[in-house]
Amino acid sequence: MDTTKVTIRDVAHLAGVSYGTVSRYLNGNVHVSNRAAKQIAEAIEILHYTPNNAARSLAKHHTHLVAFIIQVESKSTIVQPSVSNAMAGANQVLGDNGYQMVILIANSEDSTKRITKLVHSDFADGYLLFSMSNNDSLANTFLDSKRPAVRSELGDSDKLPYPAVDFANRAGQRAITEYMLKKGRERLLYICGPGYSPSSINRLKGFQDAMGERFNPELVYYADDWEIPGGELAVVEFQNHLNTIDGIVCANDNIAVGAINQLNRMGFRVPDDIAVTGFDDSPMALLINPKLTTVHQDSELHGETMANLLLDILNGNPVEDHHFTLLPTSIVERQSA
Repeated sequence: MDTTKVTIRDVAHLAGVSYGTVSRYLNGNVHVSNRAAKQIAEAIEILHYTPNNAARSLAKHHTHLVAFIIQVESKSTIVQPSVSNAMAGANQVLGDNGYQMVILIANSEDSTKRITKLVHSDFADGYLLFSMSNNDSLANTFLDSKRPAVRSELGDSDKLPYPAVDFANRAGQRAITEYMLKKGRERLLYICGPGYSPSSINRLKGFQDAMGERFNPELVYYADDWEIPGGELAVVEFQNHLNTIDGIVCANDNIAVGAINQLNRMGFRVPDDIAVTGFDDSPMALLINPKLTTVHQDSELHGETMANLLLDILNGNPVEDHHFTLLPTSIVERQSA
């Protein structure tokens, strides 16, 4: 074998571990399991691998920083509880383990370019990717990075081969739609979240699952974002159908609040005339009248789980590229449905 062409990735492949695990083994990191160390040692012997001193020097560079990178379409996204609570959960776990979390916001083409340069400079030891769309150029940036990344949503794993932590969005939306159907609400309008979001698409699929043959694509409204005006615009758009539908299933609580507000303006009673459900169980669910029946998700746990998974990778524990963790959801029954 031509030993000059053997790389650390060859060793990782033969040993059945990640690139990062081999790197940590070569640099004497104590967080490599005995089993992994044995497999790596055997692979090195078989391949006659000789470590590259320059590469080893680079691998020793640790910043003890983790970047929480969030892609936002509007300023209000940042203060949504699903985002802010996830940030808090991740920061607590990382801080307890000696890492400083920094937050980078991608909200424009220029900011995306700046973040891309930072990623290519290896300024952080790892990345938490929050609300990253499937086909975004920023998400693809991490494919060339030697640092690990964990994603907040389960999307198209072929295009974004990062480990992911997500809620059971599809199952949660299916469950609350079935809840509506069991209540006798069978003529349902669905207000979908933005098409760029994997969570939005998965929730729509859950609605379709529950509706089965009753699903009518003409009774689906696609909001531009996750905000209250999206729900208001949807009700206005479908005002000619409001006398024939008896329920509205919404992709999140903000959209549901917008829908209820607009229904109230038009003289419809919620839930007597039209029942409405949300998703997230955010504080908004308790502020609206009537209080919102919704799907609960623990956003702080979301951030904690993402951070713990990233720490596993940083500590040398092998994690498959397409590994995913689904967190549970539950229905919270209130007055709107």
